[in-house]
Amino acid sequence: MNARLLSWQDLQFFLATARGATLAAAAESLGVSAATVHRRLARLEAELATGLFARSQRGYSLTAAGSELLAHAQSIDDEVVAAQRRVSGRDQSPQGTIRVSTVDDLAVMVLGSVLRDFSRLHEGVRLEVSIDSDFADLARRQADVAIRPGARPATGDLIARRVCTVGVALYASRDYLARHGEPAGPGALAGHRVVRADQGRASLPMERFIDRYTAPDAAAFRSNSMLARVLAVREGLGLGMLPCFAADPDPALVRLGPVHDEASSALWILVHADLRRNARVRAFVEYVHDALSRERSSFEGRVRSGGQGRSAHSR
Repeated sequence: MNARLLSWQDLQFFLATARGATLAAAAESLGVSAATVHRRLARLEAELATGLFARSQRGYSLTAAGSELLAHAQSIDDEVVAAQRRVSGRDQSPQGTIRVSTVDDLAVMVLGSVLRDFSRLHEGVRLEVSIDSDFADLARRQADVAIRPGARPATGDLIARRVCTVGVALYASRDYLARHGEPAGPGALAGHRVVRADQGRASLPMERFIDRYTAPDAAAFRSNSMLARVLAVREGLGLGMLPCFAADPDPALVRLGPVHDEASSALWILVHADLRRNARVRAFVEYVHDALSRERSSFEGRVRSGGQGRSAHSR
């Protein structure tokens, strides 16, 4: 083997395949074709004179040689990513690209005007927004900034700025209530159809809250998308625990009772510690934090946006 031919780019193809376990998954993560991944792996195996993967109908699994190479390649990858973060963190002016990860309801219902106004103020900054119900790995540079509700991250590598509480309450459409009647409270949900998150999100506070009052088979609709769940409740598929900022502005939705603190969570702005001094990231985090903080009442459910809808406790 000629060690000079073992390039970092080849190792990236190897890592993507080891992580994705299929050519298709590796190709998608790298933005190339499956044929390109196959060709680069074959070249790497020829250079090393050993097989790195065992192929089967299930996909690609590492051989003993592949597992040994993976440990070294992962270590190199960690160093490269860390170097990128440190160099990016030295920027002195708000110029360049910021990659933002957030969830769909925030992106559609809140962040549009905030990102617009930030872009007008900082014309040298380009924004790339990724909508994902799962947390982006900021340490792996999947994003520079994450904006999302949830528990405070446990890792020490992230700077977490709390914005406010995201209040959650029980909602239904007017059409659903006309057909099925209104429950007296969460304890009276028996017999009602419920809109819920997918089963992979059973640990969400709102999901644990619903678990106390309904059986799993009461779910008429499940989705990993909060925006999809809001729309499902709006279309009358069932009752749903929804964030007040997303549901209150819709006149077709009725809030049934108070905000439930035990079903609510905090809204966070997250950035990797290595980027905290980056000028464009720092400017973005400060601006978004201030803008979202001004909407605290709507997030917490203390003010009904636009005066729309009605609350079961206000009649």
